[in-house]
Amino acid sequence: MTDASYDLAASLISKYGPTLGGSELYASLGFKTYASFHRSRLRGELGVNVFKLSGRRGWFALTNDVANWLNEQAKKSDMF
Repeated sequence: MTDASYDLAASLISKYGPTLGGSELYASLGFKTYASFHRSRLRGELGVNVFKLSGRRGWFALTNDVANWLNEQAKKSDMF
């Protein structure tokens, strides 16, 4: 893990905790609305594993997974 990826993961974890859900999750993944997040989830195109938590509504992802995915996307964009 590079310093930049650690900083992003640490920043997200300190702000949101170990899991992201709701508007924080879909906004972190770059979606403007829950509807667009939902469509991508149904198509299997999110890029991160999302899951349900017992007794909670909505979808969740591990904050570290979201940070790693964001860093991967940034690295891919540097290739062009």
